[in-house]
Amino acid sequence: MRILAIIVAYHPETELIRRNIAAFAGGVDKLLIWRNSPVDEEAIGEGYDKIEFCGDGSNAGISVALNFAWHYAEEHGYTHILSMDQDSVWEGFDVYLAKIAADTEPRRFYAPGINDQAFDGDFIFADTMITSGMLVPLELAQEAGGWREDFKVDGIDNDFYYRAQMLGWSPVRVGGCKLVQQFGKLIFHKFLNKRIGTQNYSPARLYTIYRNNYIVIKSYPGTEAMEKRFRHNCFRTRPIRILLAEKDKWAKFKAMYKGIRDAKRWLKENAQSLQSSPSSSR
Repeated sequence: MRILAIIVAYHPETELIRRNIAAFAGGVDKLLIWRNSPVDEEAIGEGYDKIEFCGDGSNAGISVALNFAWHYAEEHGYTHILSMDQDSVWEGFDVYLAKIAADTEPRRFYAPGINDQAFDGDFIFADTMITSGMLVPLELAQEAGGWREDFKVDGIDNDFYYRAQMLGWSPVRVGGCKLVQQFGKLIFHKFLNKRIGTQNYSPARLYTIYRNNYIVIKSYPGTEAMEKRFRHNCFRTRPIRILLAEKDKWAKFKAMYKGIRDAKRWLKENAQSLQSSPSSSR
């Protein structure tokens, strides 16, 4: 394997991203750090000759960065792409690589255990995958046509996960290793003397969460488990937390409604292309 890794950086904490890099950089052949905002290149890259900074500092999103890595891998002879968030930290990255290198099953793409998903053993079916820690063979990126740029951030991982399966690839979780991942920073509010933790997303972010993930659910087969989680989180848990503990409630509920409304419009407009091709939803 020749692994090209990419970290998408948006106002990163220097100490945390340095700890992130130190945990896996020794196992990859090249590391791209994509600037979705200005970053301290000298502090972040100090001591590493395999790091290359790319991106112009504007917030182009995650999918643009991943597609840059895909084409970079094609041009420079890398066989796999490892996508990473800036605030993920590996435990046992050497185990992850060793088990994948020894795997003889064809047409697989890989992810570690995330937080409490970690397990002992070799491989199990991955019922979900996030972008961070995903190891994608270049052949899969080429077949899938890369990552979906109209999504920008939310839903990219879910779209790629289901599209890959439609193309005959199997998602596999690797045992004996772990990725410690932060899923946003909770903000705590008091309500009736109780502390309620919320992610306090902006209306614009809520719009894309609802729109993009609803499109994924209705675009691919086998999304029943995702739909169940989506309905629980997005139509029960999150609205209650917004109602009890967040500001701008009306703007947020309005954004959620518009996200579902626009997703339905998109699905209707693209119904024919969705039926004709497993990768047409890009």
